[in-house]
Amino acid sequence: MYEDPFYASGTYEESEDFIKYMWREKHSEKEQVSDFSLMLDKKTRVCSVTRNGDINSIMNFDPENETRGALNTVYGVIDVKIRTEYVNVPNALADGIEISYVIDAGSTEPVKNTFLIKRLLQSP
Repeated sequence: MYEDPFYASGTYEESEDFIKYMWREKHSEKEQVSDFSLMLDKKTRVCSVTRNGDINSIMNFDPENETRGALNTVYGVIDVKIRTEYVNVPNALADGIEISYVIDAGSTEPVKNTFLIKRLLQSP
């Protein structure tokens, strides 16, 4: 988890049924660049996030059902349970996606996190 907001350039696509964000992150010189993809189904509010980099992961967030995810780390694959508290979709009042969830790897205390993506307009 990161205390300060992280800013990254990326792409945004939207159709009648889906919203897709893609971006790259590198928080420190010790980390490799990570490529992220987020796909949101507007009707079900089910959201899938994939990460490829130092950690490879696939996590699905479903407000109606507990889901499972996998984090492929240098220590091996860690299977996790994900309990999604909510998925807020972009609307007239909020130009972003917000996901609140609890992740449980079974070996430690569950971790609560809120993940927020906002679009900022910027000239190249």
